[in-house]
Amino acid sequence: MPPNFPSGTLKSHFRATLIASILLTFVLQISAVTTAVGAEVFRFHHDNILGTSLDLQVYATGAQEAGIVETAVLDEIERLRKILSTYDPASEISKVNASNDPVTCSQELLDVLGFYDWWNVKSGGAYNGHLGELIRTWKDAEKAGTVPDSLTLQAIVQRLTLPGWKLDLKAKTVTKLTPQPLNVDSLGKGYIISKAVVAARAKAPAVQGFIINIGGDIYAYGVEAPGTPWTISVANPAQSADNAPPLTQVRLTNHAVSTSAAYERGYTIGGKRYSHIFNPHTGLPAEGVSSATVIAANTANSNALATTLCVLKPDEGLALAKQIPDVECLIVAADGRQLRTGHFASLEIAQTPPPTTVTPQAPAAPGNASKWPGGYKVTIALSLLKPSHNNPNGNKKRKDHNPYIAVWVETTDGKRVRTVTVWGNQKKWVPELSEWWKVAKQDQAWAATVTRATRVAGQYKIEWDGLDDKGAGLPPGTYTIFLEVNREGGDHKTQSGKITCGAAPSQGTIPASTESDVTQLTYGPGAP
Repeated sequence: MPPNFPSGTLKSHFRATLIASILLTFVLQISAVTTAVGAEVFRFHHDNILGTSLDLQVYATGAQEAGIVETAVLDEIERLRKILSTYDPASEISKVNASNDPVTCSQELLDVLGFYDWWNVKSGGAYNGHLGELIRTWKDAEKAGTVPDSLTLQAIVQRLTLPGWKLDLKAKTVTKLTPQPLNVDSLGKGYIISKAVVAARAKAPAVQGFIINIGGDIYAYGVEAPGTPWTISVANPAQSADNAPPLTQVRLTNHAVSTSAAYERGYTIGGKRYSHIFNPHTGLPAEGVSSATVIAANTANSNALATTLCVLKPDEGLALAKQIPDVECLIVAADGRQLRTGHFASLEIAQTPPPTTVTPQAPAAPGNASKWPGGYKVTIALSLLKPSHNNPNGNKKRKDHNPYIAVWVETTDGKRVRTVTVWGNQKKWVPELSEWWKVAKQDQAWAATVTRATRVAGQYKIEWDGLDDKGAGLPPGTYTIFLEVNREGGDHKTQSGKITCGAAPSQGTIPASTESDVTQLTYGPGAP
């Protein structure tokens, strides 16, 4: 059994303690959903939540009920952040890391470490909760520009085989047994989401449904419309831009889904990109899997298994997933193969999987100046700044307002040819993107239901494929990319930058504003 509570590997008194806590937390019974009169979906977006972004959609009878869910989710996240965050020196996990003596801890930290113990054994050591020294070593290596030497990695790997902590469930203490810092960020985020689901249901028991997405780890509760499960898109590791078509889509209710991959985070050393997911057996970044998507009963399990599947060889990972009840997965191997457990396809909207490989378009013929070179695109790397303004409640973290963003393309003579993307969480306010709205007179809701690798907070990647709004190819030339950002309580800024789209790669920038950092524009084959 996957851990709704650990079994076998832990002592019976540990299991008994966990059962009381985790049955309440994770066993979410599917209940009948009564159709609410006048219900609609309310959307909320927050950056800089657990080091990434939070998207929340609530199917509720009104803004007040949706707001109760939002407040409950944010309150629970903040409560657990103070326990599990390794970036907060006052957190419980930081206090454990700072001592070699037993440290009195909450049940929540005991639960998370117990989950790590279970998954470490189940994965044969592929999932490990004390990778702090290994992470620090690779960060230092990136700064030095040289990969860690084999002797250093061998010594770290040897220490990883030893227990990282000792749990005393009766005294509720944790004793760190290793000089390596404990890092529970991976499974901790999934655990926090599952607890936030329980908190939201307790505060708003009549709510019809909601979906919590923190950096690509998702829990879908209830429905998004009467009788309609939530639709979740799975990001394509080969085309991971925020506005790229998904690899596939699934319909879920009362289940979690997580994706692990290396396309958002990692290390660049000597011009080579390395994954941020490590193989504890070698000390090296994991290879062989482009992405792993797991559906499970709770986000702690989906998160842990998705990470594990990126470490194991694809066929080994698929075999492990098949051993675990109430789990389905999709593994995309580095060679493009797609491996699914038996019932994953039954949850997909499109039953025919997309091609596992993409054949690049042939380059434009010499002398043909009317077309872009085959496979060329413009990548727009957008970095939103964390709001610094105060809100009426005096809590900056809790009440940062959601940004409304439009990105569009114009020719040098000012003709608008393509709306690349529009983000906003309430349709009635999208026209407040006044510069874009002058011509567009249309809106598109923020896509908050995509399971993908965890991104850095505020970092987004958007791609333009050289087509106009009607799907026709545009000729080579110089184009102006516009970025409009409007945030309630913040600023309304429209910036632009030029990019030359011709026979050779090129770069450009959109200047920084009070709402966004410098936006990098890159034209070339594929996405950087």
